[in-house]
Amino acid sequence: MSEKINALKFEKIKDIIHPVLIKSMAAKTTGELVVEGEAPSFGNYLIVANHVCIEDIPTLGQALKDRHFYLLVSDEDRYTIDGLGLELNGVEWVKRVDKDSRKKAYVNIVEALKRGKDFAMYPESTWNLSPNQLLLPMNYGCIRMALDAGVKILPVVTFFEGSKRYTKIGEPFEPTDDLVSSINNLRDTMGTMLLSQIEKSYKEQSNDFAISDNNYYPHEKRVEIEPGYWDKYIYDKYASYKRAKKDMAGVRNFESQFIFTPKTDDHQFFQTFNSVVKDDNEIRESVSRISSEKSGYSGSTFGEENKKSSFGYGYNEHVLKKVKK
Repeated sequence: MSEKINALKFEKIKDIIHPVLIKSMAAKTTGELVVEGEAPSFGNYLIVANHVCIEDIPTLGQALKDRHFYLLVSDEDRYTIDGLGLELNGVEWVKRVDKDSRKKAYVNIVEALKRGKDFAMYPESTWNLSPNQLLLPMNYGCIRMALDAGVKILPVVTFFEGSKRYTKIGEPFEPTDDLVSSINNLRDTMGTMLLSQIEKSYKEQSNDFAISDNNYYPHEKRVEIEPGYWDKYIYDKYASYKRAKKDMAGVRNFESQFIFTPKTDDHQFFQTFNSVVKDDNEIRESVSRISSEKSGYSGSTFGEENKKSSFGYGYNEHVLKKVKK
């Protein structure tokens, strides 16, 4: 059956050339890599990582060293130089907008995991460009996948700051049949891991600390953050990605559809609250959302100087304004 799974074609050759690929991938990264923790020396895993930029895959490869893992990757970059490199490593391409493609990828990955292979995926489904969420909401597909394959999940997170990349490899995570609870626990675990790397980076790169309960905490003052900081942050991320560089607003708008929206009352309320204009005829006031942003993206307004206040995930500091009619 392996001949039907694209990622496993010529797997022995791929195992041999993997170390060379990792070294070539390293050339596409910037800054020193600081790794905390290590992958278990036995067993195979569904590797689940956070997703923030074009350097995620090569950084994951470096962090896991000689461990050869296959990848689930969206097919937008399939016919590029980078896509060729992923093919040589072993990749399961998925067309994210195609239900049949997603189903096929799922079946193939479960089969590969059952065959003892490591497979890596990014369940946020797109880059996390939110300024206020450690991880985007995640679908429980990775939980179901691990359960169906009978493997544990290996969580890995990376925080990019200045001239360093901070990666933490967590302890194997045991998924449960309570899919919603399990994905929430996994996301919380990864969020805690990521926060620890953020704290580490500040302790190493910042001399500005606040004191509370005799402990030192790194902090920043909002008034000292440069205007347009987040616009520039996102621009730099996209400028390093060939597909996005050509059409930043278009790619950003396209990617926003893949952010998972949990079907819970509280989440749905804030999605509606943050994007709907409400009119109250009795008090003759219009309550409007300053940002039309959805799920951490501001659509086609990206990069416009007069839209800088539109950034935020679901809300910002000036969520509403009241305008007298």
